[in-house]
Amino acid sequence: MQNKKVRKTLVLSVVDAFSYIAVWQGAVFVVLILLVWFNELVDLPAVCWGQPHRSLSLVRGCVATAGVLVAAIITVGNTYLQQKNIVSGMLTICCCCHRIRLDHQMWERVEQYIGAHSSVLFTHGVCPECYEKAKATELGGPTAASPTTTAPSGR
Repeated sequence: MQNKKVRKTLVLSVVDAFSYIAVWQGAVFVVLILLVWFNELVDLPAVCWGQPHRSLSLVRGCVATAGVLVAAIITVGNTYLQQKNIVSGMLTICCCCHRIRLDHQMWERVEQYIGAHSSVLFTHGVCPECYEKAKATELGGPTAASPTTTAPSGR
C-alpha cells in the first residue's frame, strides 16, 4: 500500500512542480500587463521624470499587452518543454545489469536513457566498496574490506 503512495507522490510532484512554476510565471506576466495599462493611464514617464505628457492610446496599450502575452506563451511553453525532458515517474530497471526497459523487448543502459531524456551528462567513477571488490578479485584473495569480512552496508 505504501509503495503505491510513494509512486503517486513521485508522479504528482513533477506535475506540481511545473504547475507551481507556471503559476508564478503567469503571475509575473499579469503584473507586467497591469504595469503596461497603469503606464497608459497615469503616464509614468511624465509623473516620475518630468517628460512631456502623452495622451492615452488604446492601440499602444493593446500592442504592448499582446507583446507581453506572446512572451508569456513562449516562456511557459519553453518551461513545459524543459520539464518534459526531466526524467519522471517509475522506470523498470534490471536488478542485475541495471538497464532500463523501454518496452517488452527493448532495454537500454541507464546512462543512455537519462542522457536522451534529460540534460544530464555522465562521468564514471568507482565507489570504495566496488574498488575493494575489484581489488580483491584481481589479487585473488580477500582484503580487509572484502564483502566476506565486512558488515552489511544497509543497501
